[in-house]
Amino acid sequence: MLVVAGGLLLVLVVAAGVLAVDAVRARDAFEATAADVVRLREQVTDPSSPDAGVTLASAQRHARAARDHTDGPLWALAGRLPWLGADARAVQELARAVDEVTHRALPPLVEATRVVDPAALAPVDGRVDVAPLAAVAGQVADADDAVRSAYRRVAAVRTDGLVAPVVDAVRRLRDELARVAADTGTAARAAALLPPMLGTDGPREYLVLVQNEAEPRATGGIPGAVLRLRADDGHVEVLEQRRGGDLSGADEPALALTPVEQDLFGPLLGTDMRDVTFTPDFPRSAQLAHAIWARDTGEQVDGVLSVDPETLALVLRATGPVALPDGTTLTGQDAVRVLLNDVYVRLTDPRDQDAFFAQTAAAVFARVVAGSSDAAGVVDALAEAARRGRLMVWSAHDEEQALLGGTVLSGELAGRVGDRPVVGLYLNDGTQAKVGYYLDADVAVDHGACLAGGAQRFVVRATYTFGPPDGVAGLPWYVVGDGSVVEPGLLRTNLLLYLPAGARMARLTVDGRPAQVHAQVHDGLPVGALTWTFEPGERRSLEVEVVTGPGAPGPVLVRGTPLASGFDRVSAVSSCRDRG
Repeated sequence: MLVVAGGLLLVLVVAAGVLAVDAVRARDAFEATAADVVRLREQVTDPSSPDAGVTLASAQRHARAARDHTDGPLWALAGRLPWLGADARAVQELARAVDEVTHRALPPLVEATRVVDPAALAPVDGRVDVAPLAAVAGQVADADDAVRSAYRRVAAVRTDGLVAPVVDAVRRLRDELARVAADTGTAARAAALLPPMLGTDGPREYLVLVQNEAEPRATGGIPGAVLRLRADDGHVEVLEQRRGGDLSGADEPALALTPVEQDLFGPLLGTDMRDVTFTPDFPRSAQLAHAIWARDTGEQVDGVLSVDPETLALVLRATGPVALPDGTTLTGQDAVRVLLNDVYVRLTDPRDQDAFFAQTAAAVFARVVAGSSDAAGVVDALAEAARRGRLMVWSAHDEEQALLGGTVLSGELAGRVGDRPVVGLYLNDGTQAKVGYYLDADVAVDHGACLAGGAQRFVVRATYTFGPPDGVAGLPWYVVGDGSVVEPGLLRTNLLLYLPAGARMARLTVDGRPAQVHAQVHDGLPVGALTWTFEPGERRSLEVEVVTGPGAPGPVLVRGTPLASGFDRVSAVSSCRDRG
C-alpha cells in the first residue's frame, strides 16, 4: 500500500510540475499576445506602419499557445480538484477568451482598417464618402460579436477564493475587454448608422441645436441657435439658421407632457425651443424639438443633433481658425469665451447676439464639411465632444434610434450603465440672463462600503462657485438680467439630483447643514430638486450619501450639466465589482 501511495504521490508531484511549467509558458504566451495587440493597435491607426497582418499572425500564434498550454487531461483533472480547481478553470477561461478575440475579432477589424481609414470619414469638399464604411459594416459587426462573447466568458468567472495573481488577471482582462467592446460596439453602430443617416438611401434633413451654457440647461444650455442641415449621398450643407427664440410662444406643448415633466420642468419644456433642454434626457429634448419645428414650420426632419461652443472649440483646434461674417476670426482657444461672454458685452441688441451665435455655428460647420488638412483631428474632436456629453444625436427613425441607444451619442437619461451606478447633477438656470458663464463646479466621489448583492454606499460631494468679475452688476442688462427675477448680477438656478433606480438618499447636506428636497420620480429614477441663488463670489456645496440597489458594484459615474468652465462628468473607481 505504501508503494502504491508513493507511486500516486510521485504521479501527483510530476503532474504538478507539468502544470507549473504549462502555467509559466501560458503566462509568457499571454504577455507576448498583449505586446502583439499593442503593436497591432499602433499599426492599424498609422498608415505608415508595416503590414499589420504579420503582427496579427503573431498574436494568434501566441494566443493559441496560451490555450494549448492550459488544455489537456492534466488541466481537466486540475479543474476538478477542490484546492486548485477554481483557479485552473479561471485560467482556462482566460486563455479561451484571448484565443477567441485574436481569431474571431481581430481579423475582421484589421481588414476593415485596411479598407477604411478613420480620417477618411471627415468631409472633403462638402462630402463624406461612406461607401467603404458600408462595405465593412458586416465585418465590424462580426468583430463586435466576438469581443462581447469573450467579455461575457471572462465576466462570468467568479473570483471568490481565487489566488491573487489569477484574480488580478481576470480583472485586468475583463476591464480591457470592456473597453474594447465599447470601441467595437461604437464602430459597429457607426458602420450601420452613418451611411443611411448621411443620405445614401435618399436625402435626409436634421436640426442642430447649438446649446449656450451662459444660460445653463440640464443637457448644457439654451438652444440659442438652430440650424437645418441636408445630407444627400454624403453631401452635407446648411440650409438655414434660426434663433431659438423664433420658435416659441405657443399656448400648448407641441407634445403632451407628463405630470412629472410639468412638475420638474414646467410647460415651457414643450412650447419654447429654448427650453426643450430643461430635461436631462436628450432623446426627449430631441422629440420635443422635432415637434416644435414641425408645428412652427410645417416641415419634418429626420433627426436632431446637439452641439455646444466647447464642441466648436475642439473642432477649431483641428481645422484652424475660421473667419466670421463680421470680419473677426474665431479660434479653438477663444471660441468659448467669444460665444458665451464677449458677444453679449460687444453687441447690445439681443437679436444681433443670437444672429452672431447662429452665424458662427454655421461658419464652423461649413469649415468642417469643406474639409481639413487634419481630418483625423476633426474625427477625434467630435469623438471627444461625444464622450463629454457635448455632442448628441437622435434619429426620428426607430431602427436607427435603437442603435444609438446606449452609446455616448445618445444623451439618454440613465441611472445605470451596465453595473455602473449613475448620479445626475443637472442645472436649470432661472436668472434669464447670461451669468451662467461664470459658474464652475467641482465634483468628487468617495467610496463608502461594498454591500451584499453588489450594492454599494458612496458619497458625492459637489461644490458650485459663482465667480463673475468685480462690478458684474454694471455689465449690459442682457448679461446680468433686467432685475425681474433676481437683482442684476446674481444667479438663480434649480439643481436636480438624480439617483440610480432602486437607490436611496441616506443623507443630504447643503453647505454643511441637513437639507430637504422636492422629491419626484422621473422615468423610474429618484429625483431631488433644490433652488439656489448665488451672490457674486458665493460658493454652495452639496453632499449626498447614496445607497444603491443590488447589482450595481461598478465605478460610480456622475453626469453633470456641461458648463462653460469645462466641467461635464466625473468617474470614480469602485472596489465593489469583485466583492459581494
